[in-house]
Amino acid sequence: MALATTGAVAAPQASAVEACRANGLCLYYNTGFTDMHFVTERTGAGCWGLNAFGLDEHVNSYVNNLPVTVYMRRVNWDIAWSIRPGGSSSNSTPFVGEAYVCT
Repeated sequence: MALATTGAVAAPQASAVEACRANGLCLYYNTGFTDMHFVTERTGAGCWGLNAFGLDEHVNSYVNNLPVTVYMRRVNWDIAWSIRPGGSSSNSTPFVGEAYVCT
């Protein structure tokens, strides 16, 4: 696992439930907190393009252990949906339109 210069980590694929870091934001490709593709502990760091992590419109579960609201933004930068501090969902497939994640 390599740490990107942006502070985001590309996580290895897995089929079991993957715990999120205590101070992290974790985005998963599959429902049920499996197949983590993105994790960061940075806040106020700006935005990351989800396409670079294989998550463009494919954030199907998430955990936000950051102390800030996370905004999922569309290609035109409108807010698609948001995740409150401490928020999580094992099935976020009803949410669509995300192209960027912003902390």
